Amino acid sequence: MKKAISVIYILLFCSCNYFESKKIHVTDEYIQERLDSLDKSSIDNFPIFPDCEQLDENIEAEKECFISTLSSHITNSLAKNQLVLKEELDISFRVGIEVSKDGEITIISIEINNVLKENIPNIEQMIQQSVHELPKIEPALKKLQSGDSVAVKTQFVIPIRVVAKVTGTD
Repeated sequence: MKKAISVIYILLFCSCNYFESKKIHVTDEYIQERLDSLDKSSIDNFPIFPDCEQLDENIEAEKECFISTLSSHITNSLAKNQLVLKEELDISFRVGIEVSKDGEITIISIEINNVLKENIPNIEQMIQQSVHELPKIEPALKKLQSGDSVAVKTQFVIPIRVVAKVTGTD
């Protein structure tokens, strides 16, 4: 009799744990299902600067506006610095940026030619300052299978061209 009661207690104890872990498993499946519904290779709306808002729903126009606005802002910011150069420059470099789900832009990489670094030693700080001065943007959006849109983190590599001419020497 004691053995039968012991077996019943063991079965009751194990069965309670079985149902409890089953609930967690269902939640994990739902979360995984939602994550799987995202196509991670593309976005439905690019990050939007205030000047690009009128292009809503045209993905190619949004992309062009985003990249040209960002590139122009950095180029114009560099041009504002009255730099004294030893030689003429026509060099391109790349800036890797990340736009968070909250619309915050951060630099993740800067690929600068050594010639440019020699002529403008503090160029990385100038680029950091320029990106810091960008207006707040709306993050990229991705549509779920349910039709809802969710803000997503995105990364881009933006090409920047520096053209500088030497103006008169003393």
